[in-house]
Amino acid sequence: MTVRNYNIDFIKALAIISVILIHGLSNDTLYAILAPYYIWQTVPVFMILLGYNSANSFTKRGYERLSEIYNQQYLLKKAKRILLPFTLIWFAQILIQFFYFDKTNIVDLLTSFFVGGYGPGSYFIPVIVQATLLAPILYLILKKQPTKMMIILFFVSILIDLATYWLDISGSLYRLLIIRHIFSVTLGVWFSLVKTRITFNWLLLPAALSFGYITAVHYFNYELVIEEYWHSQHAPAYFYVLLLIILGMKFFNIKKESVLEKSFILIGEASFHIFLTQMFYFWFISRWLPDLNGIVYIMLFLTVPILSGIGFYYLDNYLNRKLSDATK
Repeated sequence: MTVRNYNIDFIKALAIISVILIHGLSNDTLYAILAPYYIWQTVPVFMILLGYNSANSFTKRGYERLSEIYNQQYLLKKAKRILLPFTLIWFAQILIQFFYFDKTNIVDLLTSFFVGGYGPGSYFIPVIVQATLLAPILYLILKKQPTKMMIILFFVSILIDLATYWLDISGSLYRLLIIRHIFSVTLGVWFSLVKTRITFNWLLLPAALSFGYITAVHYFNYELVIEEYWHSQHAPAYFYVLLLIILGMKFFNIKKESVLEKSFILIGEASFHIFLTQMFYFWFISRWLPDLNGIVYIMLFLTVPILSGIGFYYLDNYLNRKLSDATK
């Protein structure tokens, strides 16, 4: 039986807390606490882990062809994991839009489903759906020659990124596409395939170059072409993010023994549901709260989405069990 790696849950917990901090703190504060080096890398963390976990699963099952992966069971599992909880949040949002904000354009309300609904970070929904569908393809591309194909895909992802600039794709469309995260998912798949052979010495140089790239983009206003949107959230930055994840997996020693460890593991397990509740919180709930400052404000925007997200996670698991029982 495979032993669950609680270090991954801990990393996901830190990542979802970072998402909330991104949406709750001002840019000036984020820059002051050097957020580009950790907090602002949270989506690449999730994408690398998605690729890593997907490739681990495919390897364990011995998949060799796309037809073995893209089956009804796989698609239904992913739909229940991503689309069911999102649909519940989205449905609540369109009811609020219709009855509270008097948004009566039904077409606009219905099409909002495909752009992730409403609220900060809503783009993550279509992006994670695309990443989930892309991971099997990347796995089969990388499977036989992981490092060679990873290097090729690094340049391919940059070329695709450049193509969006040449084609003058709008920022509103670009934010919904997987393009800037093709390589982060690739790195996750690659790491899964080579994890027993990878050495820190090999990764240090590209990670250092990534660190320099992040620094140049965020603190020295570096902009070549691909940085038109999303600052350093592009392929050159992700070796540094991968190094952070590897260090976390190697040096964290999470055993699910203490209350604190159990709490962080639960936050990591519920990270997607917490993402959805924080999106709803900053979009609608926060407007009803009094103006607060300092630590009280921070504690409020952290605890409400996290606690409600955990509750939503348990509710979703309950609904899934009921759905499974009903289809047996």
